[in-house]
Amino acid sequence: MATEQNVSAVEPAATTDTSLGPDGNVVALLAHVFTPISGILVYLLEEDNEFARYHAAHSVVFGIGVIAVYATLQALSLVFNTLAGSVPVIGFLLALFVTIIEIFVSLAIWLVVFVAWLYLLITAYQGEATRLPVVSSLAEKHLL
Repeated sequence: MATEQNVSAVEPAATTDTSLGPDGNVVALLAHVFTPISGILVYLLEEDNEFARYHAAHSVVFGIGVIAVYATLQALSLVFNTLAGSVPVIGFLLALFVTIIEIFVSLAIWLVVFVAWLYLLITAYQGEATRLPVVSSLAEKHLL
């Protein structure tokens, strides 16, 4: 009987209740659904479950990072195309070439982001505290 009490008393943080209602793994999953907006909401509203807050912080940093990468890519493309457009004929061809390269780079980035997002969703629901190289260190340093 004593072993049954010890096993049931030690629950993983992912399956414990949260101040928002559902189990921690469900709240962690919801934190990743609409990255970074849902991550901010869970981070601000969740008080009890550190697992859910951990995933919410990762969601915020991951989402802001994706937005920053996309905005940087768009800004660089705009600047280059503007500069190249001022050069007759060759500028047009350069701008066209850069636009084609940008499309392929954007597709590659979005594929990587989508796979990483799915990975974060699955591991959050499974109750695992996932560590992404840059995201984890920034989230732990600034949000946790």
